[in-house]
Amino acid sequence: MGRGRTTTGTVIACLLKLRIDHGRPIRIPACQNNHEDANDAVYSTGEDTADYNGHLSSESWKSRTLTKLTAGFGIKDILLLRKITRLFDNGIECRQTLDTVIDRCSALQNIRQAVLKYTKVINQQHVEPRVRRVALNRGAEYLERYLKLIAFSAYLGSEAFDGFCGQGEVKISFKGWLQQRPEIQTMKWSIRLRPGRFFTVPVNIFLVPHKNFILGTFPKVTTKKYLLFAA
Repeated sequence: MGRGRTTTGTVIACLLKLRIDHGRPIRIPACQNNHEDANDAVYSTGEDTADYNGHLSSESWKSRTLTKLTAGFGIKDILLLRKITRLFDNGIECRQTLDTVIDRCSALQNIRQAVLKYTKVINQQHVEPRVRRVALNRGAEYLERYLKLIAFSAYLGSEAFDGFCGQGEVKISFKGWLQQRPEIQTMKWSIRLRPGRFFTVPVNIFLVPHKNFILGTFPKVTTKKYLLFAA
């Protein structure tokens, strides 16, 4: 088992313990909530990229505009994550708790930061196309994982889980709960089928020459909204 799955399993276990110990809504106890806000976390500005195996490293290239990307583009700017957060009545609270747990379980890896690190690689024009494709695939995997964790947090924060921890009569599995919400499956498949659109950085944040790596040509920009990488 790799560090990504190990971290995901640890996050899930912590969420379950919070729900069982403290009931609904799923939350961090006030006595433990003395960390810095997850939304204010400082993401690494190291010179990260991906090798041919998709692993992040600092050997392949020198960062030129990484600070601009880090300062101006965050996980909250991915519209799909905003959409799933708004989907649930308790979405904001559950996601805040999830982000706190992710930060506390980040000894091996931080799932949110992994998404951002691969986004940096994808948006670096001097990185080889095949390295970017690997980064796109890896980034999509972590984005889908984070999406599912948001959904799982909302599930734990609902009455559907009450029967599993002796706090009510309703007892619906996570799989059954997801089947009642086909829009979540639609979001998951949108990541798998067209991942590139979720890693596009607005031009006012990331100003670099752009290239259509699918066709191998430099297209003419006719909009100021987005620049690069559509799969």
